[in-house]
Amino acid sequence: SELGESREIAEKRLELLEKRFSKTRELEQQYKGFLQEYENLGHMSRSTDLGEQGFGYFLPHHAVCKDTSTTTKIRVVFDASAKTTSGLSLNDTLKIGPVVQDDLFSILIRFRLYNVVITGDVEKMYRQILVDESQRDFQRILWRSDSSKSIQEYSLNTITYGMSVSPYLATRCLRQIGLDCQNQFPQASNAILNSFYVDDLLCGADTIDEAIRFRQDISSVLG
Repeated sequence: SELGESREIAEKRLELLEKRFSKTRELEQQYKGFLQEYENLGHMSRSTDLGEQGFGYFLPHHAVCKDTSTTTKIRVVFDASAKTTSGLSLNDTLKIGPVVQDDLFSILIRFRLYNVVITGDVEKMYRQILVDESQRDFQRILWRSDSSKSIQEYSLNTITYGMSVSPYLATRCLRQIGLDCQNQFPQASNAILNSFYVDDLLCGADTIDEAIRFRQDISSVLG
């Protein structure tokens, strides 16, 4: 394998994070709450230790603060660019994939043509999409909610923030949903295929009644 050992750096980064917690209790509470929700929703789960012979990748993680957010002030981001002992990171070995959505300028130009405009977004888009179990050893993290206890290994079960391939995986999955619903929900399909920029929807209709029907259809498809 091109990837080397990654557990040691992940453990050191966790220890640095815990030192930061000791100075900023609010950050500690929000960080722990974020990962507890992650686990409660099934987006990460305890895994058996890889051991010395195991092959995988441990993602160091850190907080990104969002002062403008009215809900969660921090988001935990996972660092797939952290180098392993071979000098390569997980991101170095991944294929990024093509862009499968229209450019933002084209979407905005079409958005201006509607009599009634509709906006929306996919909540926690990355975390709505499960990763195949065979690939989750490459999405491992080290974590403990109490620094006096032993460090535990977890697997992240969904598409992960911080991995170079994640934008492609998420948008390609969304595109597949649009393709799959073409016959039953043609208008919703068209919007999914042509009017999404990452997780944001910008589209519209000619009348309010059409907009209401569209909202019902796309909610059925993506709900």
